[in-house]
Amino acid sequence: MQETKDSEDDSLLGSDLGLREQKRIATKHRIEDAATRLVDESSFDAVTIEQICEAAGISRRTFFNYFSAKEGAVIGATSEPLTAEQREDFLDADGSNILHLMVKHIEQHLNASHQDEVIHERRQRIFAHPDVAVRAMAFRKERSQETMELITQRLTEHPEEQLNPELDPGTEAMLLSGFVREATWMAMSRPDRDCTLPMIDRIYRSMELIKNYTKGLEW
Repeated sequence: MQETKDSEDDSLLGSDLGLREQKRIATKHRIEDAATRLVDESSFDAVTIEQICEAAGISRRTFFNYFSAKEGAVIGATSEPLTAEQREDFLDADGSNILHLMVKHIEQHLNASHQDEVIHERRQRIFAHPDVAVRAMAFRKERSQETMELITQRLTEHPEEQLNPELDPGTEAMLLSGFVREATWMAMSRPDRDCTLPMIDRIYRSMELIKNYTKGLEW
């Protein structure tokens, strides 16, 4: 019944890609909202995908069109593997500023779901549980490795984009990935973040903060 409704909704949108994209984002937001609310009210292990689907008003088929596992819906879009299209977009993107390309890439990935403050607050509480924190760290480690491999491939194919040509592309990829990862985390979680700013501006501000702060470090 629900799958038929999903198909009917798609057919009503026709070829209007703008409306289709809005529907896709809205559906993903409903799934994340339902998943985080249920887990926040209960526990991660107690909540099933079937319960999330029922609360979001979708079918299992639709759920797996958006997330590969329950962890993705609870932890967030950044825990999901990159699609083939996202990988190709990064590798083929025009431009020589690798940091700018990385931030744009992250912004597109984050835009796959709403940066809803209520959902963000729920996730903060959910991540306070050690078992969920371990799961989140494992997923993010996988995504970090995936990102480093992607950057290494780009720098190997475009050596002129290396900021330090003396470094091995893999080593520079580790540095760049770590820098942007921490800046993105700060943009999303720092206590004094300005949530009225677009995410990309918040990331750039955090990058500038890290750059300026580390200039004064000594050891």
